[in-house]
Amino acid sequence: MSTHAKPPKRGRWIDIAFITAIISLSSLVAILLFFSTSNKSDKEIGTASPPDKTKEEVNESDSVYPGIRIVTETSNDEYSPFAIQYPQSNVPSFNEKVKTYTQQLKTLYLEETKYIRETSKYNKGELNISFEVFPHPTGYYSFVIHSNMYTGGANGVAETSIIRLQSQSGHMLTMKDLLGNSEEALALLSSKLKEAITSDEQLIPYLVEEQMEEKIAPKWDNFTNFALAEDSLKFYFSNYEITAGAAGAPVISIPLSQVNDILAEEFQLPVVVIDHPTTNTEKPPTEENQQVEKPTPPATGKVVALTFDDGPNPETTRKVLDTLKKYNAKATFFMLGSRVSFYPELVKEMKDAGHELGNHTWNHPDLTKAPAKKIVAEINNTSNAIEKASGSKPTVFRPPYGAVNKTVRSQTNLPVILWDVDTLDWKHRSAPRLLEIVKEHVRDGSTILMHDIHPSTADGLDAVLAYLQSEGYSFVTVSELP
Repeated sequence: MSTHAKPPKRGRWIDIAFITAIISLSSLVAILLFFSTSNKSDKEIGTASPPDKTKEEVNESDSVYPGIRIVTETSNDEYSPFAIQYPQSNVPSFNEKVKTYTQQLKTLYLEETKYIRETSKYNKGELNISFEVFPHPTGYYSFVIHSNMYTGGANGVAETSIIRLQSQSGHMLTMKDLLGNSEEALALLSSKLKEAITSDEQLIPYLVEEQMEEKIAPKWDNFTNFALAEDSLKFYFSNYEITAGAAGAPVISIPLSQVNDILAEEFQLPVVVIDHPTTNTEKPPTEENQQVEKPTPPATGKVVALTFDDGPNPETTRKVLDTLKKYNAKATFFMLGSRVSFYPELVKEMKDAGHELGNHTWNHPDLTKAPAKKIVAEINNTSNAIEKASGSKPTVFRPPYGAVNKTVRSQTNLPVILWDVDTLDWKHRSAPRLLEIVKEHVRDGSTILMHDIHPSTADGLDAVLAYLQSEGYSFVTVSELP
């Protein structure tokens, strides 16, 4: 007989509690697995909150203006996309001033869009910074930097900042320099500016006289946002600064000839000597002395349209053109007007090689968020730049991000061209992956989307064309697709 006592019998309530705990734990695990799977699916279809870090690309290239380089920063992040372009020179103080301005805007934009996402009030943002250049015979460049930021709400924020630089001396021009520090000249300029504003029929219905009088009063601080062009002075005003309503941001131009007498001597226009007319001995063009453009014969068999967006870019676009030439391939280039104006020689090369010229807006905004007036300006300014560079107007139009609606379509007569094969080259930046995606999705009549600003695309294009050619495809422009 054992001397040990039997252990007491376990109560039934303990078993019930243990089973209940097991069931609760299993349920919790199931719930966590469900939400984990849901989040994964959301990310796959683009509805989950994005990561904070955006996919950015920065490149720097020379421009058509001596001593001036162009820096481009882009991100196609789904929630915080941006396209930033700004000038740099051999003058450190100028570079710092420009970079500080653009990076402050970029930082503000990314912080705002991040905050909106974190507080579950997300509305897709957009930042576009571009610039135009007005050269002057004295060697000064006026860099007009346009910024448009949208982070939610009904309206975005738009502003224009201008910096004037003499790239050789490094001097940044002020109105005091331009007028020889003369208060009398400033008063006369103020009078001329008022005359130009009040005679503008499009502005008259929106003018707020008290605000206008304050903003153009003869004070040096009122005359900082100006550009010195070859034949005019251009003054830039913000929305509602001198107007109300839908007038937009006015730009007032005064011909230099009207203010020549009050300019400092080095900026005055030269005396014009009028020669007597002479007989024009130039022979009219004939079949012998002019080049006749012959129509491209219609393609037969399987065809594919190669398209390239966001260029031109000297380092990569020229390599793309060389590869296309190797395979006797024609393509369509959808170009940004802000880049066309800096690389007109590349646009001419495209035209001369028989490629199709396409319009991709001036600085890559989402046009579905823009008013009709901005849409028209984005498209028309780009078309004009392409025509100036190549001698031909663009024949097709592709909206940035493929974002298009009835309003956008109604602002242009150009055919709107999208795509059915997206190589995602902006995302993976991989030459081998470029070929894999083309192989997976191409078919007869496809329009393939690529970007000629990415080195990986320029590097991988040869393999893509070799594959397509081996599969029996011929290469056409989008307008030549059946």
